[in-house]
Amino acid sequence: MGTVNARKRKDGSVGYTAQILIKKGGKIAFREAKTFDREREALAWIGWRETELKKPGALDRASTPSSKLSDAIDRYVKEKADMGRTKQQVLRSIKDYKIADMDCSAIRSDDIVAFARELLTGGAPAADSRKLR
Repeated sequence: MGTVNARKRKDGSVGYTAQILIKKGGKIAFREAKTFDREREALAWIGWRETELKKPGALDRASTPSSKLSDAIDRYVKEKADMGRTKQQVLRSIKDYKIADMDCSAIRSDDIVAFARELLTGGAPAADSRKLR
């Protein structure tokens, strides 16, 4: 069963934090929280998320730690032996950008759009991972 707590934000508005807590054997097996602008949205999210977590295997998938995009790229390159040099270079170059340090499960469409815009504008990757010559 989830709970909703109202909190006052710095700007004076009210945010509603929905929290789901699942225990197994008296210990916390899974915990997730998300903040919404409206209490109704928070309650709807709790209902939807709890239904999703009740599906077979969903709790196990949700509680396994995710990996960074850079780790996923490394794993893909390692497992795919017959990859061309251009594809390898493109994947290696993605690892130089901020998106590569993000958790795979946290990457949303907005992050991908921002990454694509960064590529279009010629934005440089993270300064510490690329040496200037």
